[in-house]
Amino acid sequence: MSNILNAAAANRLFWLGRYAERGYLFLHLMRKAYDEVLDVPEGETPIYSEFLKKLDIYTDGELDTSFHIMDQLYNPNTPTSLRSIIECMMDNAIVHRTEITTESFSYIEICRDMIRKFSIEHESNITELQPITDALLAFWGSIGERVYGDRRNYLMLGKLIEHIDMNIRFDYKYYRITEAMTILEKTIADNWQLVDRQIYAKLLSALEEKEAYERHDEQLKNKLLKYLNMLVII
Repeated sequence: MSNILNAAAANRLFWLGRYAERGYLFLHLMRKAYDEVLDVPEGETPIYSEFLKKLDIYTDGELDTSFHIMDQLYNPNTPTSLRSIIECMMDNAIVHRTEITTESFSYIEICRDMIRKFSIEHESNITELQPITDALLAFWGSIGERVYGDRRNYLMLGKLIEHIDMNIRFDYKYYRITEAMTILEKTIADNWQLVDRQIYAKLLSALEEKEAYERHDEQLKNKLLKYLNMLVII
């Protein structure tokens, strides 16, 4: 780790990257699940239930889909909700407002202000949350232009780890995982001190089990997620 960037700062930047990518992908996947739920008869929610299961969100008893979707979008007391994700983004970003630049920070403020506005309005049309998606994309564009060195490395590591994690959870095609891993390797090529090499080797070895991945082997999926989330050294 750089002498300039201490462990606490690295941890916050890493999690800022993860939360920013999680918010983006959560909205994308929630929007897709919501669109499919609209085509399912009232009371039958296997698509949305599967969405929750892949995120390790479990519910007891009969699921009130409309209520639960609103809870997962706006409830600040629900750790997995979009609002909680964005509030965590803000908590990690505000400490490093200067380091990530005011321009980049402003996009996080936009996300925070928008989710609070939608929460008050109880906005039920997920397509209306597109400005949050746009702001998250703008945030990453700004990071790419304005943030360098270890700060950028930890932000990008967080983004990539979260991206691969969510792709594995939602059974994205095998080539999508390997393409993302190639980008990850390029990110750490000159910064191997940021990751555990032994864990990285185990992750690559597990990824060689292509057939098991393509048949959605749960044991392999859990192994991949375990190694992935142990990879970064902070």
